[in-house]
Amino acid sequence: MFGLWWMVTGILILIVLSIFDIRSKHIPMSGFAVVLIYSVISLVCSERGEYDIADLLMSVIPGIMLIGLSVITEGKIGLGDGILIAELGLGLGFERCIYMVAGALIFNCVFAGAMLMSHRLGLHSRVPFIPFVAAGMGVVTIVFG
Repeated sequence: MFGLWWMVTGILILIVLSIFDIRSKHIPMSGFAVVLIYSVISLVCSERGEYDIADLLMSVIPGIMLIGLSVITEGKIGLGDGILIAELGLGLGFERCIYMVAGALIFNCVFAGAMLMSHRLGLHSRVPFIPFVAAGMGVVTIVFG
């Protein structure tokens, strides 16, 4: 990829989308388009070498799994979150995408647990996920430089 500044740009895009997710619980279509363009540029200009279809399919698996969970839970996990993770997977690759999602889930669990214990959230409260994806992308940036 383009290095640290390119990853920081991705984090900034996710921070902007986090604001939409927090305020309206929706991600605008233009946000999906920006992330897709970011990921395609990352993919085309990356230093990972040649790709085959198996590499590309592997990179979107985390997003596809979240989309499947969204369908199974009837929307309790946002469909947009899964689509966004699948788009990011294209640019990050499978390994980095897994680390980003794992980090996002850990941050989300810690936050939700703290809010539940402090009685600020109930068992059926909705927590936006994109802010935690931005934090997970920060972890990927720190780990992979």
